Amino acid sequence: MGLITRGKIEKLRGVVDRAGDFRPAANADLQAKIRDFLGNRDGLTQFVYSTSGTTAEALDSKSVPGGVEVLVEYDQGNSGTVYVGDSDTQAIALTAAGQGRGFRVTDTSDIYVRTPNTGDGVIVSFVGGGA
Repeated sequence: MGLITRGKIEKLRGVVDRAGDFRPAANADLQAKIRDFLGNRDGLTQFVYSTSGTTAEALDSKSVPGGVEVLVEYDQGNSGTVYVGDSDTQAIALTAAGQGRGFRVTDTSDIYVRTPNTGDGVIVSFVGGGA
């Protein structure tokens, strides 16, 4: 229920959430942090990673802004399947141009690729990051 008032609020002690629980009000610093985390990013970081062998390899290290997903796509010049995953298991198979998978990581080196053909690879893209 709303309340219309003509008074001045000096300090807001808190608010009631949807569950009816009293919570502290967000301050300007918290609001700025949330806006920065959820807002649009400047620029696009994109690079092509080609494997140097046929065993699992970490992607080149690039810091990923919080709240941003990294897109790993099959490179159309590949001659075979590309397997994507973590350091232990690369179970996601990318087999054709246009196929890709998103990952929420803090650094692209947390993502591993494995190819049966040396030189095959992936295209890596995410917003922000300063290339």
